Amino acid sequence: QAHEPVSAPARGGFLDPYPHIPFSSEGTPQVHSCGVEPAFLGRDLFLDYRYRSGDGLVENELELELEWAFTRRLGVIVEVPYIFEREDGGATVDGFGDLAIVPRAILLERDRFILSAQIEVETPTGTNGLGGETAIAPGLLAWLDLGDWWTLNTRLAVEHSFGEDETEFLFGFGLVKSIGQLGSSGPVGEVSGDRDHPTLAGLLNLHLEATGSVGLDGGEQGEVYAEGLIGLSYGVNAQMDLRVGYEFPLTSPREFDSGLVAGLVWHF
Repeated sequence: QAHEPVSAPARGGFLDPYPHIPFSSEGTPQVHSCGVEPAFLGRDLFLDYRYRSGDGLVENELELELEWAFTRRLGVIVEVPYIFEREDGGATVDGFGDLAIVPRAILLERDRFILSAQIEVETPTGTNGLGGETAIAPGLLAWLDLGDWWTLNTRLAVEHSFGEDETEFLFGFGLVKSIGQLGSSGPVGEVSGDRDHPTLAGLLNLHLEATGSVGLDGGEQGEVYAEGLIGLSYGVNAQMDLRVGYEFPLTSPREFDSGLVAGLVWHF
């Protein structure tokens, strides 16, 4: 199945203006995974809800995330979580989690491949014992067009927590299949909007993800944790996407039994 390229500015330098086009030069949608950060940049506001239960603990989390592209290749992400935790037979404790600030730069941009670098910095701003400690996680991210509107978001990083002096290798793989516009009279894969201002409106996407960590040093050295996700996202209009997913553990011992994620994305 062939897809015509959308009209997009030529690839440029670090200080070139952000193009506001969520498609590659080949016309492939650049869709955020639910739990794997993408290599591309955007100007988006995320409101996400996560529910998890297991090991006698129920956790509900609301997270507000701002992703802001300063230029075509330079941007920053700010994440602010609010957490509700309840142990079996106990009272609910709620408060802010740790603030994360993530500068990102696109290093390489090709028709079907994007490579970025970022440094995630977590600050111990949590309240009521729901925070952690200062941590830093430099990493690489990649976006790959696999053809026929299959794309892959990948994140590889090393995180060091200073308080407990622990180091972990973090990984994430998010496979996305973009199906096309629901209710459109045009062919599957046709994009909304005119050729100069295409949008993700009406686009339905299937998400398959695997994320996790490997302890490299400290108290969890050698421990491997991994979880999976199956989800859907849909472009309601040019400004808003909705998404939902089911989370489940892939390794044992488990950090949780089951989970649910849901949220919306607002495009500026």
